[in-house]
Amino acid sequence: MASITSLGIGSGLQLESIVEAYIDAEAIPQELRLQEKEERLSLELSGVGSFKSSLATFNDTLEKLIDPDAFNKQVISSSSSAIEVKTNGFASNGSFNVEVNQLATGTRLNSQTFADSSSVVGSGTLTFANGTDAFDVVIDPADSLSAIRDKINAQSENFGVTANIINGGSGSFLVFDSQVTGAANALNISTSDVSLDGISTNNTVVTSAQDAQITIDGTLINSSTNEFKNTIEDVTITAKTVTAASSPAVLSIEQDKESGSELIDEFINGYNALVTELTGLSAPLQGRLAFDPNVRQVKSQLSDIVIQGVTGLTGSLNGLADIGLELNKDGLLQKSTFSSDNIPSGQERLDNALNNNLTDLGEVFASSNGIATQMANMIDSYIASDGVLTQRQTSLNEQVSSIEDEWTELETRLRSYEETLRSQFSFLDATVSEYNATAEWLTSALALPEAQS
Repeated sequence: MASITSLGIGSGLQLESIVEAYIDAEAIPQELRLQEKEERLSLELSGVGSFKSSLATFNDTLEKLIDPDAFNKQVISSSSSAIEVKTNGFASNGSFNVEVNQLATGTRLNSQTFADSSSVVGSGTLTFANGTDAFDVVIDPADSLSAIRDKINAQSENFGVTANIINGGSGSFLVFDSQVTGAANALNISTSDVSLDGISTNNTVVTSAQDAQITIDGTLINSSTNEFKNTIEDVTITAKTVTAASSPAVLSIEQDKESGSELIDEFINGYNALVTELTGLSAPLQGRLAFDPNVRQVKSQLSDIVIQGVTGLTGSLNGLADIGLELNKDGLLQKSTFSSDNIPSGQERLDNALNNNLTDLGEVFASSNGIATQMANMIDSYIASDGVLTQRQTSLNEQVSSIEDEWTELETRLRSYEETLRSQFSFLDATVSEYNATAEWLTSALALPEAQS
């Protein structure tokens, strides 16, 4: 604390040192208490942040497993870019030769030629039909080719007809393109007035509507579009280009067992990383959250979910033990190494589930009471906006912020205390100074007779 006056000048006493000693005796315990509190809260806040972050990281893996189709992944390949192939994950494995004979097209019509795009044609109603849909466009006497084009394109009931104008050396004409493909969807334009025949009934067919056509292992299949859905059950084939007759696209479908195995490994590694982090955080000597009840509770809940089976399942798999997973003595998840004549090893049980029982495997994790569902719900109760750890973080941050106020209050109190001390010792200094002056006078006065004799 800064000195206000220089005490002890009058009395000769070490009053500045005495005041400083009094202030230190009052300040140091309080300062140490605040420093210890600040360090403790910062350490706890850091630990809670790591705790919450570890839960969120593992939760990312759980979100993948909650997808009911997490294990229903398939590898689809094609030897040619002539086709694109997708599957819903449930297609049977197999290989097929696919030839693309023709692509689906829509109708393209050209109108008769007129002087230019500002030419008027006539008046009446144009009707556009494709076999299943139809719409009308009313043409006014003053409408030019450009105006007719715009009316067609802007018609709200237009099912997919685009009108354009081509300006050539011999004049201008309308081009009508239908986006609706397939032989049954040929575009037809009719009119209620002969004056519009030049842009309707007298149009020239440039491209006729036709179906897409592919051959799968010798079987011919037609489609009004380039998409062939469930021609091979649970598979969608999209024709992109025509193939040569001697070079069919070879389509191959295989179950993606590797992806499922990698997802299980990700779950194991994620679980173990979380448990290891929690063990470190709660370590008695070095842990930032030593003996923390939240950490103990989460570790207990995780192990309970792993050990207990999944209720409500009707398949052959009812828990992690059925797919070969278990906890070791350190509480970490592993593939069981035990096996006997009647009990396959953990890896063998997992391989069997991946090869033959993907639906039940998915249910073990993703059902309403599945392993991943239970864990994700539990974690959410801690890391959500109203979760236990989120609220704890908020409380700790508020306490850290309040320490600054405590430092300010301490400084104010010490300053007041110093002022009180200085006032008191200033009085003492003045009093002693007066006594000293009196003593000096008396000494001098008593010494005079002796000096005179």
